[in-house]
Amino acid sequence: MRAWLLNSGVPIVIAMIVGLSASVVFSRQAPSPIEVRAPQLQPTATAVIYIHVDGAVTAPGVYALPPGGHVFEAVDAAGGATTEADTASLNLAAKVADGQKLVVPLRRVTSDEVSAIARPDTASVSQPAAAATGASINVNTGTQKILVSLPGIGPVTATKIIARRNASGPFTRIEQLRDEKIVNASTYERIKALISVD
Repeated sequence: MRAWLLNSGVPIVIAMIVGLSASVVFSRQAPSPIEVRAPQLQPTATAVIYIHVDGAVTAPGVYALPPGGHVFEAVDAAGGATTEADTASLNLAAKVADGQKLVVPLRRVTSDEVSAIARPDTASVSQPAAAATGASINVNTGTQKILVSLPGIGPVTATKIIARRNASGPFTRIEQLRDEKIVNASTYERIKALISVD
């Protein structure tokens, strides 16, 4: 009987069963380790945007606005447009972008306005005409149109003078224009006899 078992394929069958069982046992893979990942930070919307407002506004500078802000909000943040501003040439409802420079242009002086300034028979002599006759221009009350009549003073410098007095109060000495670097030394020498703070 034993010889029959040995001669038959029974040992082969047993060997196959043992081999198959071993392969099933060893083929089981160990569970993968738990992987801990840091949470991915999602970009958040910018809380504010920064706009550089310049030109014919009361206080030129850099201002923070909420995202989606408009031109009219940027102008309001800079203290509003001056009386010499040409806001009709701007789209006040347009949206502004972060890092944008917004320049509010000056209104062009009409020929009638030029004539009114130059006409000596008006009831009150305008300050630019007064400057031409030797009277002084008060830098604490002069409008942008009046200030630009001074030699070497353009719209940008006139806007700086107005912004400075609005932010820090009236000038107490004319030398402050030079000392605070609102005008350079050569321009100051040209205008010092034409201006006052009274």
